[in-house]
Amino acid sequence: MKIGWHHRWRLLASLLAVGLLQRLSPWARAADTQWFRLDGLPEPSVGLEVDGSTERIEVGGQKTTYETLFITPTVGLQGSGSIYHPNLLAFEFNGEMGWGWNWMTTSAPGSTQTINESEDLSRYQLHLHLLDSKPYNLTFSASKDQTYRDYGSFDTFAVDVERYDGHMVWDQGHLLFNLDFGCRDEKDNGIVDSSEVKEYYVNFLGINRRRFGQTTVTARWDMFDNILNFGTISSLAESLGIADVENFGRRKQITVATGASVTHSEYGSQQTDGFHANGDVSVHHRPTLDSFLIFNFDYNDMHPATDSALQGSVGVRHQLYESLTSTLDGHGSYQDSADVSSSGTIGRYGVGLAENYTKRLQKWGRLSIGGNVIGDHEDDSSTGGALATIEESHVVYLSTSPQYRPVYLNRPRVDIGSIQVTSGSQALISGTDYEVVNSGELTEVRLIVPPSAHLQTILGVNDNLIISVTYSSQSPGTASFEELTANAQVRLDLPAGFGLYGRLTEMDNNAPVIVLTQTLTDLVGGVDFKWRWIRAGAEYEDYNSNFTRYTALRFLQNFDFRLDARSSLSLAFNETFYHYASNGDQNQYQFIAHYNIQLWSSLAWYVQGGVSYLDVLNDSQLEGSAQTGINWTRGKLSVRAGYEFNDQSLTSGGFTEDREKHRLFAYLKRTF
Repeated sequence: MKIGWHHRWRLLASLLAVGLLQRLSPWARAADTQWFRLDGLPEPSVGLEVDGSTERIEVGGQKTTYETLFITPTVGLQGSGSIYHPNLLAFEFNGEMGWGWNWMTTSAPGSTQTINESEDLSRYQLHLHLLDSKPYNLTFSASKDQTYRDYGSFDTFAVDVERYDGHMVWDQGHLLFNLDFGCRDEKDNGIVDSSEVKEYYVNFLGINRRRFGQTTVTARWDMFDNILNFGTISSLAESLGIADVENFGRRKQITVATGASVTHSEYGSQQTDGFHANGDVSVHHRPTLDSFLIFNFDYNDMHPATDSALQGSVGVRHQLYESLTSTLDGHGSYQDSADVSSSGTIGRYGVGLAENYTKRLQKWGRLSIGGNVIGDHEDDSSTGGALATIEESHVVYLSTSPQYRPVYLNRPRVDIGSIQVTSGSQALISGTDYEVVNSGELTEVRLIVPPSAHLQTILGVNDNLIISVTYSSQSPGTASFEELTANAQVRLDLPAGFGLYGRLTEMDNNAPVIVLTQTLTDLVGGVDFKWRWIRAGAEYEDYNSNFTRYTALRFLQNFDFRLDARSSLSLAFNETFYHYASNGDQNQYQFIAHYNIQLWSSLAWYVQGGVSYLDVLNDSQLEGSAQTGINWTRGKLSVRAGYEFNDQSLTSGGFTEDREKHRLFAYLKRTF
């Protein structure tokens, strides 16, 4: 008898199902199987959300007022369960939805507009776990949330985010495959502007573990659509890499680490392709002697510009005494840049010696001294008027951060209009996310404060960002010369938590005057103090270069009090004063306070706020924020309510702008 194709598929599916059940039967006996099971009855809930705000914007004497009121009853349901067996497919779900009233009014000189309309609200979380107890398993989640997010800045953002994520793992001990994929759509609205980010991503990680080595393969595909106030900017990042670590020798004293990757990125109409390779060989000869060999190669192509760099060093590290370590190395580098109208090469080679000494001084202190001297010979050659630099990496801090320091691009005399800044897979927007500040021959890339909604989503709760900068700059010229660089640092830790420290950097060369090379003397000295709930410090810096010059004073005072078992108080002060020889002054004062108390086991109250004043080149900016609220839980009843105040004022020449916002909210939820 001839069997039809549809019968064959049914037979095959039946056999596969029987085989799967047989494989699952050993651990399925731990509990009765059931095609659909709930872990008890789902818990329903009802709630009420009230959110109202008033915002006043005054620009050049013209005032506009926005008032909003949202009243939304909600119903929800949460629970968990499984399909066939918890070890096969388990799930958890939690969701709520509401339909309410949205009232908005706008008042401006000569006009008033009021809108009354219904408002839908939906939040949900769904998690699926397939074969969770197996070495091969899959986790999938879907969520949607409408909430407010405090990034620790002076602005609270309204955030609507919807995301879908998957995570696949196959772990056989020596062999691991990991696949992440998903998408998200996040809308952030702050007091100044709004942003929407759509992201789609796939990440792969493969690891082969061996007794004396490991090989890792990575792949990444990440696409962003940044929908800002004035348009959409799309970006794409793709990469494929492999890395390997091996241990050799009778004592496994030789470690060899190598890696290579190819990258492709797109930012609007710009495309960049890159190849990167690195190697690191270290030999542990004996407890006090090591040697090393390091090389790195980078190639970037942003048609028609190309940029390649090869770096390498070899050296020995010797520990003569327990407290003294010496490092001697020989190093070299070669960089080649070219575009349609110009090209240039920079070749450098030399030797370096570093010494580090740490000694405990009886029972009253500790002394740390370190320094290095580097002597190099450099050959520069260039044709044309400009050179291209592709994806130069930097770490930049918000100017409100105590860690803020000016970050200058490596090359002088940069063409400002050529600068393009990215972070990860996203492009930053000039004038919205960052600004460019000229300081003598150098160019600083500075994040704008307060951060835009787009920048804040990239920063998250951090105050710093890793960026890549592509730009063109004036050719340095053609010459051969020697350069000497010296660094020294000393720190003395004293009793009672006091510390004194100093750092010195010296750069000098014998290059012809017409060649763009930097000479520098950078002196930093400071004192800090740590004792129980106090942390304070003061620092002075004198940065003196032929490219730019500034002096800086920085002060920091932090007080963290644990008042009792139920309450805590923290106060943070930060003051910085920069004086630029060519650009004037930049001064900043910042104060932030937090107070939390658990009044009863069911009731908590918080108060927090702060103020920041920034004066940059006669442009002043004042920000203030205050927040207070309660969290109360009694059985299955929970209440969260509070008040927020934000104020931002900007004065630049004859232009003034002031924004003031008040917000009241209350969320009530009862679970049954």
